[in-house]
Order: sequence, then structure tokens, then C-alpha cells
Amino acid sequence: MKMLNLFSKYFLLLFMLLFSLLSLFLNDLILIWFFIEISNFLFICLMNNYMLNKKSIFFYFFIQIMASFLMIFSFIINNIFIYNNYIKLMIMFSLLLKLSIPPFHLWLPVLSIYTPWNILLLILTIQKITPFYIWSLIKINIMLIYFFIILCSIIPPFMMMKLTNLKILMSYSSINQSSWMIMLMYMKNIIWFKYFICYSFIMLNIFILYNLHKIFMNFNYKNYYFNIFILIYMLNMAGMPPFTFFFIKWYSMFIFMYNSNLFFILILMMLSSLLMLFIYINMMINSLFIFSYKSKLMNLMLNMNFYNIFMFFLGLIFSSFIMMI
Repeated sequence: MKMLNLFSKYFLLLFMLLFSLLSLFLNDLILIWFFIEISNFLFICLMNNYMLNKKSIFFYFFIQIMASFLMIFSFIINNIFIYNNYIKLMIMFSLLLKLSIPPFHLWLPVLSIYTPWNILLLILTIQKITPFYIWSLIKINIMLIYFFIILCSIIPPFMMMKLTNLKILMSYSSINQSSWMIMLMYMKNIIWFKYFICYSFIMLNIFILYNLHKIFMNFNYKNYYFNIFILIYMLNMAGMPPFTFFFIKWYSMFIFMYNSNLFFILILMMLSSLLMLFIYINMMINSLFIFSYKSKLMNLMLNMNFYNIFMFFLGLIFSSFIMMI
């Protein structure tokens, strides 16, 4: 029975990923919507296997069904009438709700409290692939794009300052990273997908460590090597040099600077990234002081297990490989 349950979980995960990736090769919006709904159905089945709190599953289902109804309604109207700005606005609202982008973001932090790490990881990564792809296909008014990028840049850092729940912190971090991907999609550059892959892989490593050590709140003083690894991954996600995610952000800024209209937005996004960097460091500063007082670096390295070392270097190698493609 346990083997059957394990098989069903991996089966659902595999097909959910498959449908999300297959949608990237489609151009028909209604067909893409159909693939999204299959992926959502598989994901809700997966949630049901992992989560005991059925109210959270229903809450996620309710949010997704509202966004899906608005999306398919917009696509059908688009096929009947002329593709006008009102239809674009409806499609955009459905995408904002699915991607939990401000001002339609509040459901994600609430849901994240009650979800296990592995389910939250899927919500923040795989479940966002197809909606982002739809966003890249439609033409949206640039002023609206600026408005939502500003919201994604300003709201998460200020909401994260007083938080101690790591799941909510990671949810707001994902919302903040969305501003970079939206801007890259506006530039019609495939770099947005590379950015998304690198970000997803960093999140995968962070969530695996959190899940293995059963960490839900700041901090974990007993495992010093764990704090160092998490800090390194956080600095990488914030775009701190010389980590690999810095180079993809630097390349993105290089693309933005070609368009003089994006100068103000670029400055705002850079300030937001600096504020996020401060928050990430502040999350771990106490553990770093304890580490420096308690032991030295060589003792730290001797206490590391093979899995953490392997995942750390694999993450660096994989991110570097993505940048070279």
C-alpha cells in the first residue's frame, strides 16, 4: 500500500511537469488553458495525498477555478469578437490571480502557512510555468506592466521585514522575483525562461534543506553548516556577486539599459533587490554570530554531510550551465 501511494505521487508529479512543459510548444490559447487545467487537476490530487488540511486544498481550488473561468471566458470572447483592450485586461487579471502578483497576491502567503515544503515548491515553480508563457504571448499595455512590476518590487520587501515564518518569506520572495521575469517577457527575450530555471533550481535546493531539517521558522542555531548553506543560497537568489544568479541579473540589467524608458523601473528593481538582500542577511545574522563564536570554518566543513556538499556544488554547476546556453 505504501509503495502504491509513493508510485501515485511520483506519477502525478511526472505528468504535471509533462503537461506544463508541453504547453510551452503550443500557440493556441484555449489548448494551453486545457493543459493548465489538467496540470491543476493533477496538482490538486497531489495536494490531497500530502496535506491533511482539506480546507487549504479547497481554498487553492477556489482561487484557481476563479482564475481559470475568467481566462477561458476571455479566450472564448477573443475568438468571437475583435481582440480589444478589455479582453486583454481580463486575461491579464486571470494571470495575475494565478501567479499571485499584486494586488491579487494575498492568497499565496495565507495558503503557504498550511502547505508542506514540497507542495509550496511546486506552487512557486512548476505551477507558474504555463501562466508566464501565456503572459509572454499576449500584448499588454506597457503602463500596466510598469504598474505591476512596481507593485512586485515594493510590496514583498516591506511585507517580509517583520516576518519569521519561512514559508511566507519564500512566497513573498517568489512574488518579488516575478518582477524580473515580467520585465524580461516585455523585452521579448528568452532570457526570462533561463532566469526562471535558475531561480527554480535555487528554490529546489533551499526547500530540500528546509524539508530535511523540518525548519518552519527562523532560526536553526544548532546546525551551523545548515545556516551557512541557506545563507549562500539566499545570497545567490538575491543576486549577490560572485554567485551565479548575479550574472543572470547583471545580463538582464544590461538588456534593460538598452531601453531608456526602463531606467526608472530598473533603479527601483535594483533598490528592491538590495532591500531583499538586507532581509536575507538579517534572517541569518544571529546564526552567523553564533557560528563565529562557536567554531571555525574547518570544523564546519568536517561536520558537513555528503548530501549537502553535493547539492551545493551541483546547484552552482547547473546555474553556470544555464547561463552558458
